[in-house]
Amino acid sequence: MAGDDASGPLRRLLGPVAWRARWLLPALLLAGCGGDEQAPPLQRSGRLGSLRDLVLFDRAAPDGPFFLDRFEATRGDFAGFAASAAGRGVVVVEEPMADAAVLPMGGIDLAQARAFATWRCCRLPRSDEWNYACTGGGRHAYPWGPIFDAARANTGDLGVFAPLPVGTFESGRSGDGPYDLIGNVAEWSETVPGAWFLADREALPSMQRALRRTQRAPALAAFYVPGAVVAPGLLVAVAGGDAPREVLGADFATAIADPAQLRSPLDRSNTIGVRLCTTPAELLVALASARAEFGPDDLLQLERFGRRGNNAPVLRRALAELALDPAARAWLAARLP
Repeated sequence: MAGDDASGPLRRLLGPVAWRARWLLPALLLAGCGGDEQAPPLQRSGRLGSLRDLVLFDRAAPDGPFFLDRFEATRGDFAGFAASAAGRGVVVVEEPMADAAVLPMGGIDLAQARAFATWRCCRLPRSDEWNYACTGGGRHAYPWGPIFDAARANTGDLGVFAPLPVGTFESGRSGDGPYDLIGNVAEWSETVPGAWFLADREALPSMQRALRRTQRAPALAAFYVPGAVVAPGLLVAVAGGDAPREVLGADFATAIADPAQLRSPLDRSNTIGVRLCTTPAELLVALASARAEFGPDDLLQLERFGRRGNNAPVLRRALAELALDPAARAWLAARLP
């Protein structure tokens, strides 16, 4: 309708009272999650700020359990990273205003997303992990259930066409699971799409470059037979930053029906952000490696993270299987209840 702003559809959906209060929900969510935590609430900041919101998906073997962030990384999260020694020179983000700090971060390429994830002792998800969380292990088509519903996610179907504060769509998740798995911003993954290997290689510049590198490198040339299929893992390793990645979850300008996209690692679209992921073993190794850098607030995050839900037994099982030096093992064991 002429004269409506981009928020018109959502304003009408929520109603006047809920619309005026729309900023309160994310502010409350980002002030602290988890009913077992005591005052003062934990803040989502610092090296271990994401521990406050990691959700455990306790898959059975052989895939095993993993953690996925309850929220997409926010502009506030990235402002903290940009101000750190690790973030300076990687990404430039000015300290956002309060109402913008809870908006999802966009406009970052794969390398920047990886650097942020590493700083927070995590990594980017693989598409199988994201799909497991999004579909409840394949039990339903959407995080909220089997039925398409444009009102449950900030996608192009809703018609807002702008990012909204993370956690706005309470009805768009499953139980106590992650918010915005579909919509808001799409999310970088570490998965190279199968279409890249199956497509016409002559038409893909990135594939051509990878094949030429394979032919030129003496250590790799033995594995290259003209006309034969090159092992996918070898191609990805040789392609490096050239290999595209799946970007998951649709976004505020994309239809729900198109949840996965193929993007260049150098893409810095404002529709692409990041959600953090890790396995128990990966998290423990990252924590042990960076333990000298943690302050009191970080250690409090870690202590409460270990006490939450079923985290402690899952982490202890992973710790028992890791080959760590005695000092690192003792440090981790002392922080697990």
